[in-house]
Amino acid sequence: MDRAHTGRERIPVSVHPTSSAASRAVAAEIAALLRERAAQGRMAVLGLATGSTPQGVYDELVRMHREDALSFKNAVTFNLDEYWPM
Repeated sequence: MDRAHTGRERIPVSVHPTSSAASRAVAAEIAALLRERAAQGRMAVLGLATGSTPQGVYDELVRMHREDALSFKNAVTFNLDEYWPM
């Protein structure tokens, strides 16, 4: 077996008390990236999941757009959905 497949990566993990808290935290990270890239005059490229799982994150991003003037002007999204076997 190739050594690249035998190691373990340390992926940062955040644990939140509720799905709402997790959604707010993820939305805050996305918002920070959007603002950072806009300030740099660069695009923010996001890979976004479809379905009901990320709905809380998207609801929070919509709220931030409406209430906090979060801009998506510099955002490019790739919306991902997997269907097997198709």
